[in-house]
Amino acid sequence: MSKKQDRIDIAEKIKTAAILYKQNLVGKRFMYVFDERYIEVIFKTENFKHLTGVDTNLSAKQFYKYAVKGQLAASQIWFGPKHPFSLCTRKVQHIGDVATMAGSECFMLEEIKTDTMSYKFGTTDLEFSLCLNKETDQNGDEKGDCYVVQSLRDENCFSKSNEAYVVTHIFSRQNDGKKYTEALFIDDSSSIESLPEKIKTKISDKLLPAGQD
Repeated sequence: MSKKQDRIDIAEKIKTAAILYKQNLVGKRFMYVFDERYIEVIFKTENFKHLTGVDTNLSAKQFYKYAVKGQLAASQIWFGPKHPFSLCTRKVQHIGDVATMAGSECFMLEEIKTDTMSYKFGTTDLEFSLCLNKETDQNGDEKGDCYVVQSLRDENCFSKSNEAYVVTHIFSRQNDGKKYTEALFIDDSSSIESLPEKIKTKISDKLLPAGQD
């Protein structure tokens, strides 16, 4: 297969992944419960480009906009030594699977260190990992109360983390909502009733057992 055809193929897959990313992840907040604590996670449009692994002269916002609108051209992307075509293909496929992992069995990793970056948390389904950090301002101080998906790695990252936990619950809500309205995943050994009270206060009354609103 020619390099030109490689770019054409991956551009089409990126456009499909961008639509799934927008439909299932952007504009929502996800709460992962593990070890009787939780973190809240969001997926930002400006991080989509980095998740694909491809090189481009487009800005992160332009890349996502063109991909979602189906306007991303093969000539606008290429591959490099660190992110060859085969790896980018797997990464783009994983983006399509992220929506599934956001509502299914997975593990939470803590304190992940790669060759170039450190991440406070990460989630993995054993096939790939999403690495999470809070955003920082120009002074390096954390801002916001959510972790942001900043990197997608084609590995489970267990060996790169200090601790690993089973995720017991995953909830979601719209970014502008006050409480979590959807229970996407509950481990067989867990229940909403068993959640700590501080977590229950973040969940919509309709999801709580009678008498616990």
